[in-house]
Amino acid sequence: MFRSDFIEIYNETFTYVDQTWGKEQVHSLWQRISEQFCRQLSGLVEEKGLEGMLEYWGGETGTLVQEEAVFTASIQDGVFTARMRSCPSTSRVKEAGSILYDDYCGHCPALYVPVAEKHGFEMKWHIERDSETGECTGRCSWQAWKKNL
Repeated sequence: MFRSDFIEIYNETFTYVDQTWGKEQVHSLWQRISEQFCRQLSGLVEEKGLEGMLEYWGGETGTLVQEEAVFTASIQDGVFTARMRSCPSTSRVKEAGSILYDDYCGHCPALYVPVAEKHGFEMKWHIERDSETGECTGRCSWQAWKKNL
């Protein structure tokens, strides 16, 4: 079973850092997390490129599989594409009765884009937000492809 308590801790940490030191420090925190704790993704991308991304998110033991996300992930014509129709993280925060940090979903591109870029890939994210509240809906998509050098 997937342990989700870190998700609530993540959310509360982002909120605390923002309220105490500002959004710039939240972004700085995300940068440090990316550099120090995204080693598994980095190793897979370095070794296997787009296939490593597919393995990281969608493989048998991929992060989205472990989190029981509703998603699709594939590689077609040299482009890795993932679509999440229901983010377990945003759902768990809301189910716990907590308020979702206003840019909670921003941590994903902040963590993963630098890893992709480090290995010569471009990565773009689209995070769906509620048109009235601006809150992340828990639906997003992202793509990655080899940079033209």
